[in-house]
Amino acid sequence: MPAALSAVLAALLLQGSAPLRKSDLVRLLSGAGISPVELAQLVRRNCLTFQPTDRDRNDFRLLGAEASLLAAVDDCARRRAPRRTAPVKRPTPPPPPPPPLAVFQVQRILVKVSGERSAFVSGGGQRGSAGTQLPRALVLEVRDSAGTVLSGQAVTFTGINASIQPAVAPTDAAGQVHVGVTLGERVGSATVIAAIGVVEKQVAFNVAAGPAAQLVVLCGSSSLSGHFAIRPDSSVVVRVSAQDAFANPTPLLSLRAAVADARIFRVVGVAQDSAAGTVTLKPDQAGTTSLAVIANGMRQYLTVTVPPRAAPGQVDCR
Repeated sequence: MPAALSAVLAALLLQGSAPLRKSDLVRLLSGAGISPVELAQLVRRNCLTFQPTDRDRNDFRLLGAEASLLAAVDDCARRRAPRRTAPVKRPTPPPPPPPPLAVFQVQRILVKVSGERSAFVSGGGQRGSAGTQLPRALVLEVRDSAGTVLSGQAVTFTGINASIQPAVAPTDAAGQVHVGVTLGERVGSATVIAAIGVVEKQVAFNVAAGPAAQLVVLCGSSSLSGHFAIRPDSSVVVRVSAQDAFANPTPLLSLRAAVADARIFRVVGVAQDSAAGTVTLKPDQAGTTSLAVIANGMRQYLTVTVPPRAAPGQVDCR
């Protein structure tokens, strides 16, 4: 939600006393229209329309919820929990009077959305790569307590590690609304929340790493790029891993290494598993040459210098 819309939503909620839905909290945490202290005070004052689960609390933490907000959510959950009361013995009522003459009455029935009968009917639980759109649309079906489909009901969608298009849409004649889901950048899980008035439904998806987009070469805890030097008096081991376009780790495939001038240093060992690999370099004489690290169909070129004299201390890359 843009910052301006988030600010408007925050102002409306601060002025009202209606309980907050989960989607309201997600939008306020994602925007910049209300401070953490004000948000905690708002939850304590208005409470919530839902009973928060451990998964809900984890979603709030991922969105940056502070301890004061989580404490307010827990306090509201305790206030909403039903209290057990001891059964009260009531006196046996007298027998009912004889029924009066039949009277026909017309009763107005209010139709409202049923949280039990409304549900996601298609598209949930899909798995896809980070940053990609899921191949199948997500379909929500809205029904009333009698099981009748409801058309023309406005549904608002909110994503955690996901974006939804369109974000707001009405149900069609079949009581359904179809939306597209694009997964976020973080590997793990994604959640979509649909809100119809005070009724909310949610569904989860699996987010996997995308194809390898870059190689990461480390010496110790230092990342190597461009030019570096190695001590000439011992072997040096560099670690190699692969990442997708969002820096999520991906499997490392077919690791190799090549040196332009093997008189300066040699590659004396290459080892790998699915997660990472190592390349062992053995300096032979002073000089500068290039090293090519090859994996996942990509190459990373590094310029390596071996100084003429050994410096005191342990072997390193610098």
